[in-house]
Amino acid sequence: MTRREPGDPHDAPSGSAAPADAREALAAAARHATAAAAEAARALRALLDAAALVAWGVPAESHGALRGAAQWLDAVARGVAPEASADASLAHALASALDAEIARWEARAVEDPDARAVLRAFLGVRELLWELGVRPAPSRPESQRPQPPAERSAAPRRRVERVRVQG
Repeated sequence: MTRREPGDPHDAPSGSAAPADAREALAAAARHATAAAAEAARALRALLDAAALVAWGVPAESHGALRGAAQWLDAVARGVAPEASADASLAHALASALDAEIARWEARAVEDPDARAVLRAFLGVRELLWELGVRPAPSRPESQRPQPPAERSAAPRRRVERVRVQG
């Protein structure tokens, strides 16, 4: 391996000067990383389409089970693209896609008891992301959000019975 001297043209991206300080170098690294992440999401989306076409003869968007994954990958690619706005960040895209999947599985869980396990998994992932501070941007101010419905009093709640155990 040969040692490069400072200012070597191989140190800088093609068509640009070498960074003047660490901040500039880190900013360039961040730009390249986001561009690479967007391309990786687009590559995964293309592979998903290829697999769906081979297996079922339709692109992922047309297959019921793969549609959510395809839309999520599209959202991630848009969210991390270098030209994306601050509102379309990766975290926002991930949180929004996760909320959409949760809504889809909530509707499905009404009739399908097996869907409840998947819904709980998505809810667990959302909870973990919320703990890390990843949340979708609020679409309306807190004061204008609808309040959750009051609990129904028609069905009495069962109380936990405490029993002393000897042994």
